[in-house]
Amino acid sequence: MSYKTKAYQTSGEDGALAPSIDDGSAQTTFHHGGAGGGVGGDAVGGVGSDEEKARAFASHHDDASSDDASDMSIRAILKGTAHKRMTTFERKAELVNEEINKFGFGRYQWCIWFLCGFGYFLDLAWAQGVGLVASAIYQEMGVPESNQGTIFSCANAGLAFGALFFGLMVDIIGRKWAFQLTCLICSVFGLLLAAPKYNYAAICGIYFLSSIGLGGNIPIDATIALEFLPQNRRNFVSLLSLWQPVGVVAASGIAYGTAAKYRCDTSLPSCHAVGAGEACCTVSSNMGWRYCLIVLGGTTLLVFFLRFFVFNFYESPKFLISKGRNQEAVDVLHKIARFNRAPPPALTVEQLDAIDAAAPSHEVGNRTTVKHVVRNFVGSFTHLKGLFGNRLQAFIFGLLAIAYMGDYWSFNLAGSFLPLVLLKYNVSNGQTSVTDTYREYVYIYLPGILGAVLALFSVSLPLVGRKWSLVFSAAMQGLAMAMYTQVRTTAGYVGLNAFEYIMQTYFNAVLYASAPELFDTVYRGSASGMLSCLGRLAGIVAPFAGEKYLASNSSGILWLGAGGIWLSAFSMIFLPVEMRNRQMY
Repeated sequence: MSYKTKAYQTSGEDGALAPSIDDGSAQTTFHHGGAGGGVGGDAVGGVGSDEEKARAFASHHDDASSDDASDMSIRAILKGTAHKRMTTFERKAELVNEEINKFGFGRYQWCIWFLCGFGYFLDLAWAQGVGLVASAIYQEMGVPESNQGTIFSCANAGLAFGALFFGLMVDIIGRKWAFQLTCLICSVFGLLLAAPKYNYAAICGIYFLSSIGLGGNIPIDATIALEFLPQNRRNFVSLLSLWQPVGVVAASGIAYGTAAKYRCDTSLPSCHAVGAGEACCTVSSNMGWRYCLIVLGGTTLLVFFLRFFVFNFYESPKFLISKGRNQEAVDVLHKIARFNRAPPPALTVEQLDAIDAAAPSHEVGNRTTVKHVVRNFVGSFTHLKGLFGNRLQAFIFGLLAIAYMGDYWSFNLAGSFLPLVLLKYNVSNGQTSVTDTYREYVYIYLPGILGAVLALFSVSLPLVGRKWSLVFSAAMQGLAMAMYTQVRTTAGYVGLNAFEYIMQTYFNAVLYASAPELFDTVYRGSASGMLSCLGRLAGIVAPFAGEKYLASNSSGILWLGAGGIWLSAFSMIFLPVEMRNRQMY
């Protein structure tokens, strides 16, 4: 039996996608599902009751995918056309996709895109903000050099734990509550960061807790955006990464107006280190860093307020059908249609129930209630069997794990040691004053927006897509790190730093958007969270690996960083699935 391929063509003013059946020459559009069969309304049209239509619908799906075979050949892997058999859930998700495609990029989708973008904004705004105020904290509290890295170690540990925890939870409790809780946790503990007096340990502990909320942001936000955007606008998830350089620049501006202006003289010692009555760095003369953290915490609280009180966020329909809550999924689609002022969806609960009824017995049993989750918490993690029990999905996860770890490895080596290495070459970074320092942050980080824009367009290009965008951007990022060994001027430092950050944003934009769409809804959040956690752990280990090169005055640190991201590029060559023309379930 030969299989037809389902392609998607843009139709209508809203950019919605209309299904069309071709002769099989086009690339399969099913997410590792090969040429499985989804149908539009006409395929099961005709006259009859809803129940009769539903039975016909389920029968069509069953027939269309009965001979659907997996393909994990080397040729398929290199071409990006590897696939697996479609599951019952994927057949149902395909119907949800068709309804969301009809909505186009409507009002609801724009709200989702901006609210998820704010999560990306906060991710690097906090990292930059705390990095800029750290020296003022050290001075006021008399933190010795041997302990100054503790605050960042605590942050990285919190980010790793948060990515893992919320990544898993988003597939158990749902997208809605995880979406709200990440910002709430980050804002509450972020505001508390300004409270401690002469207690560096308390600051490190509070920052760890704040980072738990922050760590869940990107894997969750990318997951949510992908599940609500129409199939032909999934490239806009890559554009979310433009909010990261904006966050860095905004945090730099906040720090410039607070921590840089309301700070005690940098030559004064901590009041802990001198006797009573001697000049020292007092709390009242060093309030700038507290003002900065309060503004960042208040901004995060505002994002939570927008997500929870202003915008009515509905649970993901795909998550609902993955849990057997078909009626709720259909209800959500109707609510989105009303919000978008669009015609109501044609999908009925009877159609979804009919697919469930026709499912093989081993695929039944996804229905989960809050009561069951509470009683059988450990059993809630059974959804991970689909990730690690399937050869294709496990292979993809392994490749992406290498890509994430190489990315964070390279980033953290550069952040930790690049300024020190350049000083050994007698290269000035040009930061001769506070104003110069903050001006350079704008020069280096604002062009990162170009990286996100490059990602937006390149992932949709024929012959390029997600796969080769990842390979190219990672290779260029590694090249920039290797070229640091030849930098001998301030202009060269600033220019190359800007180029490296453009490529880094380009790579991250594609990676953060592509990783979630390569996995099914059932375990998408868990896979994204685990990948992010592995990346964070690699970032924690990287500085320890680079220390010996620093001691030997070697440029090996730069080659170590370049090697990490080049390993990411090499692994992506073998990415077996190209999602440019495929559905995401």
